[in-house]
Amino acid sequence: MILQRLAAAVREQNWFTVLIETLIVVLGVFLGLQLGNWNEARTAEQRRDEIIQALATDLADSIYVMEDKQVFEIDRGLAAWAEAFERGEHPAPYYYRIEGADTAPDTWGVLQQMEIGGLFDPVTIFDLSYYYSELEGVGQKYVRYVTFVETEILPFESVASLYFYTEDGSALKPRYAASMDRLREFRGEVLGLASWARCLRGRLEADIRPEKSCVREDPTIRGNSLLALPFSDETTE
Repeated sequence: MILQRLAAAVREQNWFTVLIETLIVVLGVFLGLQLGNWNEARTAEQRRDEIIQALATDLADSIYVMEDKQVFEIDRGLAAWAEAFERGEHPAPYYYRIEGADTAPDTWGVLQQMEIGGLFDPVTIFDLSYYYSELEGVGQKYVRYVTFVETEILPFESVASLYFYTEDGSALKPRYAASMDRLREFRGEVLGLASWARCLRGRLEADIRPEKSCVREDPTIRGNSLLALPFSDETTE
């Protein structure tokens, strides 16, 4: 309809009408494009909010599992073993086995398939990628630990407890003492991951663009390796 009126106005050389009709066409196209852009922006923002919520929930769940379940159980088990040994008993080496799967679900791999790279700033993307990579790495170390438990400890629990000790019964044999040392290291790794997760969760929920990463070097917990620790006082344990 508008194009017909415009063509008629051109034939009649009615330039004022031509101008008005042209402006109507241009304005309509502009508004249509702008509306499309607004809808795309709103959809992208909604998708980003949903992904942030999913990440924050996953991090919160991880913090709970690591601190309130894993570290709690390990501390209780190690303490019980030490008390029994101090009483002159010879308990089997304490070990920790996770219920269900030995490793955490691949949350980051799933999110990467959703092409989330453009939804966050580079620092946040690096932090998330590094955290989930470390989470997977710690999971692989746990698998190696629990494999030793299942092949070298569990089959011999029914044997005399001195099987795990030196001839004089004064100490665990080196391989079993090393197994408990690996468990203590795993405990430290878990605490570091929980602290890291708390920092990441706080930044996601605050929706800020960080200038620094959530990770830094802390030789007091894991030797000289990188350990995730929060910068803010409110997330420091």
